Amino acid sequence: MSALLRPLHLAVIDPAVRIPELDNFNRMVLAAPELSLSFHLPALFGMTSLSLVPQKPDALVIFGSGASVYEGLPWQDSLNAWLLDRIREGLPILGICYGHQLLAHLLGGTVEFIQPDRFKFKGLRNVQFSKRGFWGEAGTSGRFIVSHAEAVTQMPKDTEIVASSDVCKVEAFAHMHLPIWGIQAHPEAGPDFVQNQGIDVSQDERPYSFGQEFIRKFIQHLQQHRIQ
Repeated sequence: MSALLRPLHLAVIDPAVRIPELDNFNRMVLAAPELSLSFHLPALFGMTSLSLVPQKPDALVIFGSGASVYEGLPWQDSLNAWLLDRIREGLPILGICYGHQLLAHLLGGTVEFIQPDRFKFKGLRNVQFSKRGFWGEAGTSGRFIVSHAEAVTQMPKDTEIVASSDVCKVEAFAHMHLPIWGIQAHPEAGPDFVQNQGIDVSQDERPYSFGQEFIRKFIQHLQQHRIQ
């Protein structure tokens, strides 16, 4: 990358309805000092911050949320309309948990509760990638932190499943023509997240390592394929 290029601006959208995931955002900032990152809380404070950033985002990451994509809350309507415009522009977007489900929903897919009693799956789960991508070769697998009750059950048009597990068929998907990816797990998660979610990771020596590598490779992919 030329030294004359400005830093790539990655806008992180956190649709938190209760506790902003500041620790997860800070971990991304520290892991990628070469980027310009901004943090936005549309559920708590609206869309104003996204309109005020001096540098238009080059890519987006959408975090998880305690909301469901079908609630139709005012902040969701505003965020969804804004995201649809970014999708049409071809902006690279990574959706995580709620963000993953939201992208699938906006693209025409279906999101449903995994179990009738709306049981919430929490902990560490092994995920296997069946397709090659920025994460690595087909067959790549590792343990991710998860915390969710809903999942993508019907794929949108022009997308493909790229990772699955015993619990969730659509652990990750990719769009065939646009730079859009979704992952059900929380690769961005850190100690504050697992504490807030009540997840026990004490039996795993490196509970965050595979997720950190996933995020690192995503950022590398953005840098390598950025629009000049």
